[in-house]
Amino acid sequence: MGRWLIPLLIVAALGLGAYAYVQERQVDGPLTGESTGRAIADRRAIAVIFDNFNPDARPQSGLNAASLVFETLAEGGITRFMGVYLEHDAAKIGPVRSTRTYFNSLAAGLGVILGHDGGNVDALQELPTLTTVFNEDNDRISGPFYRTTDRAIPHNEYTSTEALRAYAESHSGSTTGAPEGIPHKSDASPGRRPNHFQLNIQFSYGDYNVMWRYDPGTNEYARYMGGVPHTDAATGHQLQAKNVVVMRLTETPASDPYTPNSINLGTTGTGAATVYEDGTAIQGHWSKPSADSPLQWLDISNHPIALNRGATWIEVVPSGNSVTTS
Repeated sequence: MGRWLIPLLIVAALGLGAYAYVQERQVDGPLTGESTGRAIADRRAIAVIFDNFNPDARPQSGLNAASLVFETLAEGGITRFMGVYLEHDAAKIGPVRSTRTYFNSLAAGLGVILGHDGGNVDALQELPTLTTVFNEDNDRISGPFYRTTDRAIPHNEYTSTEALRAYAESHSGSTTGAPEGIPHKSDASPGRRPNHFQLNIQFSYGDYNVMWRYDPGTNEYARYMGGVPHTDAATGHQLQAKNVVVMRLTETPASDPYTPNSINLGTTGTGAATVYEDGTAIQGHWSKPSADSPLQWLDISNHPIALNRGATWIEVVPSGNSVTTS
């Protein structure tokens, strides 16, 4: 009864129009910290696994609209992404590929609607046990995915936030319930920003190595992959991030009868992390006690690190791989 009392009083006093205005008032988005409507901020997040095979899967569509992007290895030195959408929608997302146990864990901590096309055996066996994830696997359902004719299979499968959300809604999946919010702050003033900063991440070999180049004017990081600007096919523009987080994880071999050279990455527990924002590095650690626990980035005093408002890329890097700055 109590949960309805305040809304009923508002309706009685101000009318339905005023109540609708209150419901749509601007709030800080949980994942980007950007101002957005309350109804949008209350939505359940959507996550999609992206193909990154070079050159067939590039450039991808829809990464520019993601609130968060996780990047890490799949196998054979090839990387994949998991784009997470909440504050912004994307009309075309992909190419879509298969999931792994570590993507499942990151998705479970965010409580998402997860879009993917199959996965390793252990990942597919695990998904039904993850109660915080609404699973939308193109191998098992029809509706929210489609293929284009401009690229070869399997690098031509796409979806959209609208299609994934609509499928969940029509199949008893909740479309509300935002993940735990990330703390955010205002950008550093121009006088406190360095003139130059560059971050280099060696995932494997040239096609999959990453560089982020800082621009003090915009206070953003421009993304390069394989030595060239990484663009979004929907806009043609180079991808940018307000924050880049490097998480160090332990890589171990994994056994899959259909996927040679499979790996596993330990996404629960804790490990070293560095947050890059305002052209500077903040040393700390990541914490995720269990698969369905939210992921946190904490400073050396164990306090959550506040990010700049905007998109964040999370680079999930095996402990032995090179990460350098200049």
